Formats: sequence, structure tokens, C-alpha cells
Amino acid sequence: MVADVSAAQRKFYRDNGYLIVPGLLDRGELAEWRAALAAAAAEHAAKAGYHNQDGDPYYREVFLQLVNLWTTNAAMKRLVLDRRLGKLAAELAGVAGVRLYHDHAMIKQPWANPTNWHVDSAGCPFFSRQANVLWLPLDDVTVRNGCLYFLPGTQRTSRFEVDAPLAEASIGGILAAYPEWRGIEPVAAEAQAGDGVFFSAMVAHAAGPNMTIRPRRAVALVYIPQGAVYNGRPHVLPAAVTARLRKGDPLEDDQHLPVVYRRASAARRLG
Repeated sequence: MVADVSAAQRKFYRDNGYLIVPGLLDRGELAEWRAALAAAAAEHAAKAGYHNQDGDPYYREVFLQLVNLWTTNAAMKRLVLDRRLGKLAAELAGVAGVRLYHDHAMIKQPWANPTNWHVDSAGCPFFSRQANVLWLPLDDVTVRNGCLYFLPGTQRTSRFEVDAPLAEASIGGILAAYPEWRGIEPVAAEAQAGDGVFFSAMVAHAAGPNMTIRPRRAVALVYIPQGAVYNGRPHVLPAAVTARLRKGDPLEDDQHLPVVYRRASAARRLG
């Protein structure tokens, strides 16, 4: 596994809001992720059906979506909570430590719809420009099978209150709230299986349709910085967590929002 990012990579991430780390996972690690996702998805299907995001028919055709597999499958838990991945996310975000908000498996089936332009942090239970995402492609991703696209630099001007709906057939709907983004050329983030695509949870991104006969598998890990506080929006937090939270409370629930990485000096100061 790639252990560090360079100064040039950190600058690219800060400037553009995303970074592709080639070969983040080695061949053996990639095989582990594929096997763990297959097992966890099969377990979920046996218990609750293969799709845990009911709702708009269009959105159900965007991808099969499975959230928080780390809570139901031991192999996924070990992989998702890998401290080395958290360290890279923290270094790119410029923070001392990160917690896992949730994992998020996304399987674009053959002929799946595109994913609309959106900003991940809009609607989330925290306001933080340091929150970020590691998107792990478990298959090679190209413009043909639904790779990510980014509007570089939009992490600087996006707003927390603009929540573009994903569950409708309007790929560019978010541009009504951000007309100034219409002149930004989208970048297609093609990547190989096992690469790491890190991006700010405030950068605008989308994904194309899957125009192939094979599924496109990816897992996203959403990180929040240590010290983030609750803003009153439950989002996907469990009801057991939000029931005891008040607006302004720190998000420090180790059971549901586990610490993935904490710099040694920060850990000593905290305890």
C-alpha cells in the first residue's frame, strides 16, 4: 500500500479538490477488498435485499448502494478502518486525525444511469471543509463504465446549504445554484482498479453512465476531521446517535463514528 503523499500531491489536492494516487492498493490488497465486498453484499442481500436506498426509480438505476458494511462484515471492518488509509486522508485534509462517517459501496450495473453533479457535505450532520472521501475503484474505471468527474476548485466556493437532489434525472441541476461553475471544464478521473481517488467532500463531482456489459464496483470511505460538531442534520447517522446529540455537540461517538487515524502528538494531548 502507498504509505505517503508528496508535497506536490498535497498541493494538487488543495488546488483542485481531488487527487488520484496510482496503485494505492497492491494486488493482494485489491483481491481482499473484492472478496470482502462480495461477501458483505451477499450477506446484506440475504438479510435485507440488495439495495438499501429505496426511493426515486431513477436513482435506483444509478447504482446499487450499500452503506455501512463495516458494521455487518468483519473483513470489511478491518479494511475500512485501516489506519494507513486514514493517515493519507488526514494528511491531504491537513488535520491531525479523522473519524469514519460511513462506508458506501456503489456498484454501477450495466447500463446504469449517470450520477448527477453534487457536493457530498451538503446535507451532512457537520459543517467542515476538511471532510474528505477516499473512493476506491475495484474495477478499472473509464469514461465508458462510469468514472468520476470533477469540477476542479469548486471546493472553495461550494456551500453547505445547497443540497442538489440525486434522485432525479437532472445531471446538471446543481448549476442552477452555482451558475458561475458553468464555465469550468469537467475532468474525467479515469483510474485503474486499486488506485485511490481522494477528494474533498466540498468539491462538485459526478459519474457517467455504465455503457458496458460489466458492473463497475467502487467503495467510498467518508472521513470527518477530529473536532467536527453536530449541525442538527441527522443524515445517515443512526437514530441512537442523534437522539442524544444537540446542535453544537462534538461528533465523538466511538462506536458509530470510529477514529481511523490520530497523529501521535494529537493522541498524547487528548489523553
